[in-house]
Amino acid sequence: MPPARPLLALAVALALPVAARATTVWTATGTEKIRPGAAARADAAGTLSAAKNEFEAFQIAVVGPATGVSATATALTGPGVIAAPRLYREALIDLQYASAADGATGSFPDALIPDVDDVVGEKRNAFPFDVPAGQTWVLYVEVHVPPGAAAGDYAGTVTVHAAEGDAVVPVKLTVWDFALPSTSSLRSAFGEGGAAARHALSGDALTALETRYAQLALDHRVSLHDVRDGANPDWAHFDRWYGPLLDGAMPTQLAGARLTSMSSGADLASAAQHADWAAHFKARGWFGRLFQYTCDEPPITCAWSDIAARAQNAKQADPSFRTLVTTDAAQATQNGVLGSIDLMVPVINYLDDRPYDAYGWTAGGETRPAYDAFLSAPGKELWLYQSCMSHGCGGTVDIGNPTASDLYWTGWPSYMVDASAVRNRAMEWFSFRYGASGELYYETTQAYYARDPWTGGLWDFTGNGDGTLFWPGTPDRIGGTTDIPLASLRLKLVREGMEDYEYLKLLTDLGGGDEAQAIAKQLFPHPWQSDAKPADLLAARAQLAARIVALSSQAAPAASSSGAGGSAATSSPGGSAGSSASGTASGASGSGSGAASGCGAAGGDPAGLLTFLGGPLALAWRRRRLRAGAAR
Repeated sequence: MPPARPLLALAVALALPVAARATTVWTATGTEKIRPGAAARADAAGTLSAAKNEFEAFQIAVVGPATGVSATATALTGPGVIAAPRLYREALIDLQYASAADGATGSFPDALIPDVDDVVGEKRNAFPFDVPAGQTWVLYVEVHVPPGAAAGDYAGTVTVHAAEGDAVVPVKLTVWDFALPSTSSLRSAFGEGGAAARHALSGDALTALETRYAQLALDHRVSLHDVRDGANPDWAHFDRWYGPLLDGAMPTQLAGARLTSMSSGADLASAAQHADWAAHFKARGWFGRLFQYTCDEPPITCAWSDIAARAQNAKQADPSFRTLVTTDAAQATQNGVLGSIDLMVPVINYLDDRPYDAYGWTAGGETRPAYDAFLSAPGKELWLYQSCMSHGCGGTVDIGNPTASDLYWTGWPSYMVDASAVRNRAMEWFSFRYGASGELYYETTQAYYARDPWTGGLWDFTGNGDGTLFWPGTPDRIGGTTDIPLASLRLKLVREGMEDYEYLKLLTDLGGGDEAQAIAKQLFPHPWQSDAKPADLLAARAQLAARIVALSSQAAPAASSSGAGGSAATSSPGGSAGSSASGTASGASGSGSGAASGCGAAGGDPAGLLTFLGGPLALAWRRRRLRAGAAR
């Protein structure tokens, strides 16, 4: 006869009201990507540390089956009160191809659907949702610490509601006694041109939407450099809509955040239009953030011989009108255009390339010292960008059987969906390490041009998410009544990297430049070694914070030189940043990158790389159109 006790226990369990059972949840840091098949963990609380005026996040994983899932959060209380965290549902995207040999296929989290959006404040449809049995879906929980918050420990809760029962997640926040600026110290120029293709708006309604994209970007410490209404603006209209972005008057969460850059819409062949832009920007006090996008990846989008004439049209308008070219020092020198460039923007690979002698190519090595002479001239700056060279610029890879060439494209800073969260966050650490004062990224809405990302995905130029950091937030998709941009999980990680840069810069300004460089280099020895563990990155960040607090409490000079190569570009966004300090000359200087761009081209093929990978890739893989001066 079977024992009665197990049957009795089962009967009691079935008789319990639903509310007495708890939905299974666990927590993870914000610098991870939790996929639907993730194994459950024991972590049951969200534990955060942040500076004042910083965003910090953690994730709550909800294990299925769970029905009608929603969540609510309380304010955080301690030495003061901090508003309740914002809540998002992480939408999944199915990837058919891997971006690189260290990528993956299948479902990944990316778009963040808000409960109440952070652009216009409307209720959206993050909740409720159902989690299928055997899967794990995730909530993104984000805290913004006000700039005036008192330092100390705070506590609150997030409650996950479901038909299967509520689960209460404790939230613990430590606020460090220093603050981050609202406007990023690291300049940026990220493109955005696809909003019109995915939102059925026109006229002022479309213009308003464009400013919302720029507003959300500012709250992620990124500047959209080409938000405007064409090459020949009505300045009254421009000032009404875009002036607040430059003046710090948008309703951003980061109070007073301002664009750090804007490219002129002037025709590259027109000195008169450049003069018009220069005059207006000078009158409004914005001129230090204006630049001419002189040429993108020569010789792909322009001939080397075009650069001097284009630059002269800007300089004729005003000698201080800055020019930007995405190339490296070796190619600029070889082609005689070094004197025509103010903002030189090499791809990250060519600041410290991967050694690949084993593949029969050439040795890598650091080339940062090659920029010292360029940066010694007044008004010159080094910016960086990443390209398809972070994941491979053509074809697909067999992730189970990668070739030698496939392995080159692994480990780099990358904004791809299937790159690790740490790699999404790493780029700005290298900007600091190499003394760069800005970052360029060609586009944030690339997928919008050809398809609806919600149904067509983000596969562009052999990368998942190449050029797409936003998702189109249309009411039919996310609820509410107003079109808005949605941040991707990757855009959140870009912001984390921008905030990491502020930590490194703050420590440098307090006289700890050598320490900051050492911490950054230990975490990320080379750009192709950017896949550190999340715990190691957070430990490095905590180490920086501890040193900032310690040095801030001492009677030390408020600022100093950057020591071993931290960025010294500390001018206000209204003026032009000075040249950056020299990077650490720790590696071989090399002979230059060989290629002028991040994707290679005829005349810019590092040691026969294109020949090795296949000639048809030469122009097909690079997608970027020169958008300076292009009408919207």
